[in-house]
Amino acid sequence: MRRIRTTVSALAMSLLAVTLTVGGANASTGSGGTQEVRSGVERIDLGNGVTMLRGVKSQAQLAASCASGQFCGYSSQAGYGLSWGCGSTGISWSGGGWWYNNLTGTRKKVAMFGSGGNRIYTTPNAPSQDTTANWTPVYSLLVCVA
Repeated sequence: MRRIRTTVSALAMSLLAVTLTVGGANASTGSGGTQEVRSGVERIDLGNGVTMLRGVKSQAQLAASCASGQFCGYSSQAGYGLSWGCGSTGISWSGGGWWYNNLTGTRKKVAMFGSGGNRIYTTPNAPSQDTTANWTPVYSLLVCVA
């Protein structure tokens, strides 16, 4: 029985580590504590201004769960969303999804960069959204640009 519990615990920890690693840059340095449930979406603080949004099922739900001052994205391939504050971050998503820009202040855009560090897209000022986003060419984000 002890061997089964140890194996199950090790598998659970491995799954959590993979989930946090796929979540983006610096995801593994967070507290991993659940903050709240908003609009049916569980918000898990990953640290460094990144929050995992678990349970997103629609574009409207992503927008409703995106806190003021945040940029939120969802990857259908990954099956979860992330919420970012100002700063730069790597992103390891591919495939389709959505994003919602809920930034505030004077820098209300997000720049998206490709594999070579070239800017491939800049969002419109907040509030704005894309319900047919393609994450495949996006390798990093700079949140809060003018």
